[in-house]
Amino acid sequence: MGSPRKWGQTPILRQWGLTPILRLLPGAWLVWCVAAAAVAPELPAFCAAAALVILAITPWQPRWGLVLTAALAPAGALLAGAPARAAELFAWAFLAGWLLRVWRPLAVTPWPRTITIPAALYGGALAASWVSLTVAGAAGVPPVALPQFLLQSIPRDHLILSSPEAETFTLLYSLTGIAVLLASAGIARDDPRTVRTLAWALAGSMTVLAAATLLDAARQWAEAGYGGWFLLRYVRGERFSLHLADLNAAGSLYVLAGLIAATCAMRHPDQRIRWAALLAVVLPALWLTGSRSSYVAMIAGLVLAVAIQRRWQLARKRMIAGASLLLVVVIFAAVMVAPESDERGSAGRAINLRSQFSETSARMFAASPMFGVGIGRYFERSAGFMTPELREIYANENAHNYFAQQFAELGLAGGLLFVWLIAAVVSGGWSWLRRSSADAALTGLFAGTAGYLLTCLTSHPLLVPEAALPFWAAFGAVGGATSHDPIASKVHRAIGIAACVVLLAGVGLAALAYGRGAATPPEQGFHGFESAPDGTRFRWITRHAVTYIPEASGFLRLRLRAPDHPTPRPLVVETSIAGRVVDRREVPGGQWVSYDIPARQGVSMPFRRVDVRVNQVWTEEVRLGRRAARRPISVMAAEIAWIPLR
Repeated sequence: MGSPRKWGQTPILRQWGLTPILRLLPGAWLVWCVAAAAVAPELPAFCAAAALVILAITPWQPRWGLVLTAALAPAGALLAGAPARAAELFAWAFLAGWLLRVWRPLAVTPWPRTITIPAALYGGALAASWVSLTVAGAAGVPPVALPQFLLQSIPRDHLILSSPEAETFTLLYSLTGIAVLLASAGIARDDPRTVRTLAWALAGSMTVLAAATLLDAARQWAEAGYGGWFLLRYVRGERFSLHLADLNAAGSLYVLAGLIAATCAMRHPDQRIRWAALLAVVLPALWLTGSRSSYVAMIAGLVLAVAIQRRWQLARKRMIAGASLLLVVVIFAAVMVAPESDERGSAGRAINLRSQFSETSARMFAASPMFGVGIGRYFERSAGFMTPELREIYANENAHNYFAQQFAELGLAGGLLFVWLIAAVVSGGWSWLRRSSADAALTGLFAGTAGYLLTCLTSHPLLVPEAALPFWAAFGAVGGATSHDPIASKVHRAIGIAACVVLLAGVGLAALAYGRGAATPPEQGFHGFESAPDGTRFRWITRHAVTYIPEASGFLRLRLRAPDHPTPRPLVVETSIAGRVVDRREVPGGQWVSYDIPARQGVSMPFRRVDVRVNQVWTEEVRLGRRAARRPISVMAAEIAWIPLR
């Protein structure tokens, strides 16, 4: 009789007999979300058709579903304007089809636990942080209504209108990225052709976007009469990218595609002209982004590809010294440009600003070193930790260092898990590629993702779904193709158990804060008071507003007005009291209307929470510090008042 199999040595389908049923639940939910987005009037027809094609093809050919998702995601912002989330729509369609392929296991070859354990724990850290924030902010909701309140906090139309709270949309696109990584790893292990097809798709997609950027710049030049002064703007430091407003994120994507093309050109002499042509289009577009950290990452990635090709054997001390030198060079190159500036000079000024951003992140981390300030909260909380100079310039801003932002938002508990995940894939890929005769596509993906990660030290491309999802697809393929140890060691298990205990402790602390909440929290989701054309004083509701009423019998009075401009569908306001939906009705445009919603006295509580959610949202431009920003608006609220029964 043979020895029993260890955990991780059997396919996923055999490890859990209920796996097909468990896959149906999230798969069906994703299908419902994708279908609801596809029929929404705000979504362009091409996006809806592309998502449905991905959903239809993935169950039968997962490789092509992954490739289509990775190729279309970078153009998401071009294909559908904000607040629609086209990149996530494609990813959710792919994940839905992958999960619903219940007649096959998710991966025939077991996933390596060296990757799946840190990925699962990091995803757990993201979810735990979100639950902690949501529960801690649930004052006024009775404990029995908390499950419904948590479910209601994730909007059903996230793909069309985006979640109103930063912690929610950050959670959703971050978990989407981790899911894409795991799916890509499984598909790449089962089908070796995935690596080469994905490399072609990423390089080709970014080449098309680079060509579109160059053509648009040429169009602008033609409209300017082909004047030499127009080209001098770019020489002097003006930055441009057609498909992404975040120029540094666009640079990170060009690094990924450029290194794939450069590596394949080096390794395949017979295809050199083809890959060199792609590189010749990508490099000018990369230069237009003005991201100097991307320039350095491009060079570093080429050195890495050459080292793999020649199988350089580096001693540990030399590796540490080289990595330290590279880190210094990347940071120095990045600080040559101040964030959000069109000037590529002023190195001293840029260094000063970068040091202040580092100081801001350090202060925020020190405020809550174990669990952080909460997922997605860096931007909102940054003003309280900034230096006066940064606060005057930016008002609020992200960290311009994704690793630092992870530690500030998730603390040691989540930041170390993120670093563990990155280190596991990179170290496994480096070890495998140096001792094997891997093809050029896999080496290119490894070099490209490594260069992309270098840009994360001075920017935050993983905060942009259009830039993050292609990376996670490529990174997962690298991990799946180069990691071949399906068994988790005792160390991995011990770390996993300890991490789970720490994360549960964080949620427990949030539950204690919720239970002790006695003072009424401040209102949320309202802009400042303004005057309507008829003289009525009102406040814009963002999309989700929170206020509080006494624990007594009476009426909640809402005096609202929809915007005067036409809307693609009726504007509906949903009101919840103490975590339960109590009213849902349409608000007409062009006139003020009042609603009285009865609220009976319930359980003994000092106050009750009121959530007002709107089914549509728009944006308008405002000033934020010294720069322009856009704020969300949905419905005008002249009065939200409590009318007690006499």
